[in-house]
Amino acid sequence: MANIVPVNFPIYGEATKLEVTVLSFPTNATSTSTYWSLLTDSGSQCTQGNYSLTPEQFASWGIDNSVVDGYVAQAIGVVIIPPIIN
Repeated sequence: MANIVPVNFPIYGEATKLEVTVLSFPTNATSTSTYWSLLTDSGSQCTQGNYSLTPEQFASWGIDNSVVDGYVAQAIGVVIIPPIIN
């Protein structure tokens, strides 16, 4: 789950988190789909949807799963707040 720059949803509240789930795919896949949700601090869902990684995104995914959050954030127009590392 990634923290995002807050997005206001008048009925649902302020989304502050992006949660992305990569859906299952076979070992010979060249792409995959995701399910994403924008959540409030208390975990209430403001909106959700699906995003399919392009073959290029899938190929460059590597071992860092947070890159998938970045692909989805860019596609849906939200900004991830980088974690503070002490």
